[in-house]
Amino acid sequence: MKKAAELLPRFLRRTGRVCPAQCALVGVSGGIDSVVLLDLLQRAGFPRLVVAHFHHGLRGKAADRDEKFVRQLATAAGARFACGRGRARARAAKNKESLEEAARELRRRFFARAAAKHAATTIFLAHHAGDAAETLLFHLARGAGRRGLGSLRGEAPLENSSATIVRPLFGFTRAEITAYARARKLVWREDTSNASRKFTRNRLRRDVLPALAKAVGFDPAPALARTAEILAAEEEWIGSLVAQEARLRQLDLPSLRSKPLAHQRRLLRAWLAARTGTSVDFETIEAARQLALSAGQPAKLNLPQGRHLRRRAGKLFVEEA
Repeated sequence: MKKAAELLPRFLRRTGRVCPAQCALVGVSGGIDSVVLLDLLQRAGFPRLVVAHFHHGLRGKAADRDEKFVRQLATAAGARFACGRGRARARAAKNKESLEEAARELRRRFFARAAAKHAATTIFLAHHAGDAAETLLFHLARGAGRRGLGSLRGEAPLENSSATIVRPLFGFTRAEITAYARARKLVWREDTSNASRKFTRNRLRRDVLPALAKAVGFDPAPALARTAEILAAEEEWIGSLVAQEARLRQLDLPSLRSKPLAHQRRLLRAWLAARTGTSVDFETIEAARQLALSAGQPAKLNLPQGRHLRRRAGKLFVEEA
């Protein structure tokens, strides 16, 4: 394990592309990861921080105490404080989402609003190597490709916002973060829900990763986080290869059929998303590909929201409802 004193130089390398003079949000839950992130940002010389905290409406008085604690942290740091509140359980029930998905979406919307209000161009979040490893394993179990496996990125645009999310702790393990916090004598709050195996991420963190570490003989989190970063960069590059074709209103079937399998799938996914305004799953992409390769009937595929994918006169096109 690296000494706690060595974390700041590594942190500076991770934040080197962000201008310290610009206003930046830092997401702080009150837990050890975000408290360490705030401390490192202060030591790195970011004077215009806005401490952003979101209350999910899930843990009653404990969550109220978290909010008060983070507000005090912001005051001690001389930073502005932004707080949002939501009802994650109600959203999950209404949209038939998991509680984790609902909380994440509410939180991201809050960050977008707070960034706009404070004219912040960067949002620092405290995800570390262990979080990246958990995300990769979760999507791997679901059969995802590069897009899913590398979905938690070190740097990524925030949807519906002009701000960029930066995760400078990606190169840090949980053990290093804990050692740093203790060496710096930092104070943080423990979220008791992190110990519950009710949530998928907790089971991955508490059961799967330790079992994997025991099987391979070392902590796999840093290597898995590195894999996620590699796949995210490759995903961005490969996506750029089909971006121009994906903007076409119709696809030329002879041209599509001549492409390698991976190119066909990549182009159809991007093209269908552009034509329908929604993401498409692997089964829909494969059905579209079979429609494009076939010369017989049927020459139509049903898409969501009443749309149809049609094959006619050597072209593939989407017919609106």
